[in-house]
Amino acid sequence: MRLSRIEHGVLTSLIVIASYIISGGNNPIAMVLLFISSLLTEVFLFVTNDIYNIEEDRVNRPDAPLVRGDVSIRTAWVLSLISVLISILLNVVGVVLNYLAPWSISILIIAIITGFSYNYRLKRVIFVNNLLVAITSSLTFLYGLYAITSTLPTMNLPYLLFTVSLLATMGRELVKGALDIPGDIKAGVRTVANTYGITTAIVMAVAFTLTAVAVSPLIIILSLNEPFGFILTIGVVITDLILTYICIAVLRRSDYADRFRLTSLLAMSVTIIAYLLLALLILITK
Repeated sequence: MRLSRIEHGVLTSLIVIASYIISGGNNPIAMVLLFISSLLTEVFLFVTNDIYNIEEDRVNRPDAPLVRGDVSIRTAWVLSLISVLISILLNVVGVVLNYLAPWSISILIIAIITGFSYNYRLKRVIFVNNLLVAITSSLTFLYGLYAITSTLPTMNLPYLLFTVSLLATMGRELVKGALDIPGDIKAGVRTVANTYGITTAIVMAVAFTLTAVAVSPLIIILSLNEPFGFILTIGVVITDLILTYICIAVLRRSDYADRFRLTSLLAMSVTIIAYLLLALLILITK
């Protein structure tokens, strides 16, 4: 459970289901397939991350299961490979039985490839490492969308949330690099912080985060077209206020970086919770 960070997988799966419902889906079998597929993909990515990240974790996460020896590398590989195979199989079955739209496979495969590429080697490539994490984590909003449509939709809530999530996650990852310098250097990981300095990383993080805030009003505009859109609007406004505050704080004090990382995650969670609640209310009232 600790190795696979199961709580992250559950949250990811709920976001996928929320996007599916908000995009017009209501088939319970499709929801189950999406939930399990998303959960197992996250298991695969987190476990392989720990496998390839073990040297860095000896410094940054000494209590990690693989570092402590609670789980063997072989067991971790078996768990990860079984998880990703079942994940893909469930998606294929869903498409064949016409529960899921074919485009959903593309999103799933992209998430698997980008996430594994980061774990395997690209984690060490400056800036690309941050971008891959941001893309992989944000694709959850699109997986549920493309499970219900086979065409390229116009601007909608899942697309906008994908964009805002990508930008905000970039900011958070840049700050994370400023906090993990000792372990990153030991593992040969190049980040903006250990290559160009902590100040540069912080300034870039603030720029990405505030860009996310600048784009977010589009979410509010679209959410007002939904029956319970005010819920998402409130969540976005709270998130924006928190993100703006921590951006100002971290520019004033570089030692605020650790709190920035945690608080930005909390801020993003507010919008995610509002998104999940919106989807639940839409489902109940259909």
